[in-house]
Amino acid sequence: MVPKQIMLTTGGASKRSQTVLYNPNDTSMISHREGTPIGDLTPHEEILYLRRQLAKLNRRVLNIEISNEQRLQREKIVYCLGLAYFVLKAIMWINRN
Repeated sequence: MVPKQIMLTTGGASKRSQTVLYNPNDTSMISHREGTPIGDLTPHEEILYLRRQLAKLNRRVLNIEISNEQRLQREKIVYCLGLAYFVLKAIMWINRN
């Protein structure tokens, strides 16, 4: 069975958009950004294409959620350290007088 090659274009409205050959069995891409398929796709190919896009979006959302959780954790630590610093300074100032 020979893998079917689908013609893809990169996103953008320019007339000079690049055309990329995509092999579904090959994970390496010629272009960094996968575009919209040109031509008629069978319903099965459309479903596969949409599933692939959904998986990419899920990975991106997961990465954003993880980085957000890490940022929140860093903010909590910095907030606690800042609060402890000012409490210690206040105690030292009260004990000085």
